[in-house]
Amino acid sequence: MRAITAPVRVRLRHWPWLKALKRIRAHRAVVLGYHGVAESRFRDDLSLLQISPSRFRAQIELLLVAGFRFVTMAELAQQADGGVPEPGLAAVTFDDGMRNNRTVAMPILDEYGIPATVYVTIGFIGGTSPWIGASGDGTMLNEQELRELSSAGWELGAHTMTHPDMTTLDYEACRVEIDRSMEELKRIAGTPVRTFAYPSGRYGPETITAVRDAGLLAAVTTGSGSWERFEMTRAMVGAMDPWPVILLKLTDRYEPLMRSAPVKLLRHASKRARGRLQGR
Repeated sequence: MRAITAPVRVRLRHWPWLKALKRIRAHRAVVLGYHGVAESRFRDDLSLLQISPSRFRAQIELLLVAGFRFVTMAELAQQADGGVPEPGLAAVTFDDGMRNNRTVAMPILDEYGIPATVYVTIGFIGGTSPWIGASGDGTMLNEQELRELSSAGWELGAHTMTHPDMTTLDYEACRVEIDRSMEELKRIAGTPVRTFAYPSGRYGPETITAVRDAGLLAAVTTGSGSWERFEMTRAMVGAMDPWPVILLKLTDRYEPLMRSAPVKLLRHASKRARGRLQGR
């Protein structure tokens, strides 16, 4: 972690969660997963992928005050070396490669000397996110911006060529998605690719084997609850997640709760409602 150049503040309403975060820091490492950092209207971001800059900053500051030490995902995985990472480490990751990772998130993190990891979907480079509405901030990073991130000490990780559901692919198809994405990122930034993120957190035994055979150091999931090298757990933070939900995610209690029968019914109803909104 580099030098902090900005004051770290904790808002009064966040103090009740600081004690819980300190307990977590004393016992485990955490990996946070984001997509974009931008002001976004719900109709442009029905999947709640874009967290506001003020909310993002508040989360980072509270983790700093709680005593977490920030590293890239590759550094955390290297320290863990296939086991449980050292308590108190934290890694910030972004999926897909949105331009606001460079224009909004990076300046905020630079104030606190924090590097991050961006998992880049090659087919999205220089385009727009398929999940953000036309009037939203859905622009993706271009090659020059990716080089700027890499030069600033950020890690660029692989996130496939086309963002497929990898549970539907056989071993060879997984290798194509993984190997080609690694090659393209190395061409763009000139540095080896060390870690991988499963698109939408979906993977199976053949996917894990393909990631391992590709020579990667580690892979991250979306809340596996495991520190296995190619199933490293990650708390995916949604745009509107309150602190109780974030704490559940950081301690791997959220996904089991979401798999319970009552919550499944609520999620199904919510998904149908979002579908109707998207169809308008």
